[in-house]
Amino acid sequence: MPETQPYRNILLIGGGGSLGTILLHSLLSEPTFTVTVLTRHTSTSLRSIRATGAKTLTVDATYPESDLVAAFKGQDAIVNAITSFSVSQQRKFIDAAVAAGVKRYVPSEYGLDNNDARARGLSPVFKEKGQVQDYLRSKEDSGLSWTAVACGMWIGWSLRNNFLGLDYANRTMTLTDDGLGLFSTTTLANTALALNRILLSPGATANQIVFLSDFATSQAELVETIERVTGEKWKRKTLNTTEAIPALTEAWNKGDAAAGYGLINLGFTKGEYSGHFEGRYEIRNEELGLPGKDLEGVVREALAEIGHPGF
Repeated sequence: MPETQPYRNILLIGGGGSLGTILLHSLLSEPTFTVTVLTRHTSTSLRSIRATGAKTLTVDATYPESDLVAAFKGQDAIVNAITSFSVSQQRKFIDAAVAAGVKRYVPSEYGLDNNDARARGLSPVFKEKGQVQDYLRSKEDSGLSWTAVACGMWIGWSLRNNFLGLDYANRTMTLTDDGLGLFSTTTLANTALALNRILLSPGATANQIVFLSDFATSQAELVETIERVTGEKWKRKTLNTTEAIPALTEAWNKGDAAAGYGLINLGFTKGEYSGHFEGRYEIRNEELGLPGKDLEGVVREALAEIGHPGF
């Protein structure tokens, strides 16, 4: 039977990260929810998390199964926002959620369609996220449902973190090949609001991926928009994927974490790895009541957040 009542007890994992912090504040803004954050004893974010007023539960850094089951008891939903390079750990969280009788698990997803074979072949992170979805599907008969949120890429986050080819400090855009690959984008605020709406009305999103997109753009259009609204000229560089993908794969296999980010970046900016949702998937923004966004407005917001003069 579809679930008609909102979830109330929500436990967040990874609440101190760049995404987790946004999700935490959004969850706390919804009076329906009682929010708990699971942290490790080694966490450096414990003080800032507690400052939000959220309840915290602290476990050993190895996430012992018995501790997870105890922490998950009484929770309606587990929301995971751990870092991309730790997503494979989620099997133990899923097993604990089943054992504790949790109703819904939201994996650390928040990107492109990680079920796409080409995406999985490009990036180990995409592959591991996809395998987590596979594992969740295998648990559907246990009583645990799941919802994965695929939101494309965040422009504001990318400007702050030198992603999507953006190098703000040096006013340089490194284009993936011709820079015309399309990718879907969602603001962090809309991503977090969508999560709230999913948890408030869980029946409509059980055991599926929810695709979000405020709009789609390309690197070329993005840098041209930045130039237009700032009046500044950015330099262009070009990354040849024929050379870059084998080089990044080799570097990743040798333990270079930066190469992992490089492969993820190409997954979005090349335009061929399921990061462009429009015309391929059902976009759920309107159904979830998310505010409309446009490229110029989002770029202006991002520039203001980074402290660009005049914004």
